[in-house]
Amino acid sequence: MGIESAIYIGAALFAYALVSKRLASSPLSGPLIFATLGLVGYAAGVLTPIVVIDSPVVLVLELTLALLLFFDASKVQFRSWDADMDLPTRLLAIGMPLTIVLGAVVAYVVFPSVGIIGAAIMATILAPTDAALGRAVVSNPGVPVRIREALGIESGLNDGIALPILLFLITIASAEEGLALWSFFVKSIGIAVVVGLVLGLGAAFAIQFALERSWIERNWVRISLVIVAFGTYIIADNLGGSGFIAAYVAGLAFGRLLDRLNTPKEHFEEFGQELGSLLMMTSFLFFGAYMLAPNLAAFTAATVFYAVMSLTAVRMIPVAISMIGTGLAPPTIAYLGWFGPRGLASIVFAGVLIEVAGVAQTELVVAVVIVTVAFSVLLHGVTAPWGANKYAAWCASQPDPAQENETPA
Repeated sequence: MGIESAIYIGAALFAYALVSKRLASSPLSGPLIFATLGLVGYAAGVLTPIVVIDSPVVLVLELTLALLLFFDASKVQFRSWDADMDLPTRLLAIGMPLTIVLGAVVAYVVFPSVGIIGAAIMATILAPTDAALGRAVVSNPGVPVRIREALGIESGLNDGIALPILLFLITIASAEEGLALWSFFVKSIGIAVVVGLVLGLGAAFAIQFALERSWIERNWVRISLVIVAFGTYIIADNLGGSGFIAAYVAGLAFGRLLDRLNTPKEHFEEFGQELGSLLMMTSFLFFGAYMLAPNLAAFTAATVFYAVMSLTAVRMIPVAISMIGTGLAPPTIAYLGWFGPRGLASIVFAGVLIEVAGVAQTELVVAVVIVTVAFSVLLHGVTAPWGANKYAAWCASQPDPAQENETPA
């Protein structure tokens, strides 16, 4: 990546920052804008073609996901689980497994050459949702708090749930005869959990100790957490474990311990969101330039059909099933079902698949992921402000707002 590419990326980020507030309520979402800028930069020759694997682009994508996993996990409030987690629990415990199963069935029917395991891998990669693609959906104050939090919590936790499933399926798909699957759990998950717990708890104790003695400035608290998130990922990955699982576990351990120590986390979370947004937009620019632009030929009738199915029936039917017994109105269930965008986690998980040798039809699976994410960036980005406003207006017209037992914030 040369100086021209660096200038182009920096100028794009600065220009977006200048009009970010104005664009917040428009159909032009950040991911849509930056994916388009990536395409334009590639077509203009400013962002020169590169081999994505083993490039700095992959490192940026992976560290971005690790950071988001860490900060999302650190925000989980176990104390309020019973009171606040009914809807997200249903989405994660019922909706997500059904989404993977239904997605695998459709994938096997549309692409029989990938086999059953390959179809399950494809469905698992595309199961996690990404709230960043439709920020208006979870930030519109007219939408009941309970619904906003359900979608936000789901998108924050489902990539951490999907990753072990994906690694397990990849292990089966690439396993040589006689390979013991227990090694997958010991290495990929076991090492990751240990590293995550040690670094997450260690960081929380160290920061609390320094804060009590006024040894550390607030801005360095924030910087240190970024170091912990990145460091956890790198250490676990180099030890043979999953860096993503380690970052997620570290975030859970860090947030849980600070809760028990009654240490405020607002400043940590705000900084994590700000840095995460910067890296997220850069990641979507890379997606447009280095994954979407070179693979426009992947937009075939079959891949487009699966992408549409993945964003509609494969997502919306399981969500509707998971909401049985909640008393939610059809517009609310449709809102929860439609706004499940596919984004960074799917992109990075596709990269994880590429890096593993021996998985059949990897190119086809990755092509489907690219097409699906591209459609999601466009469709969810465009419909987010309009859909949130329409749903908020419907909620305001109901005697009991949206029948969610929750009033808009």
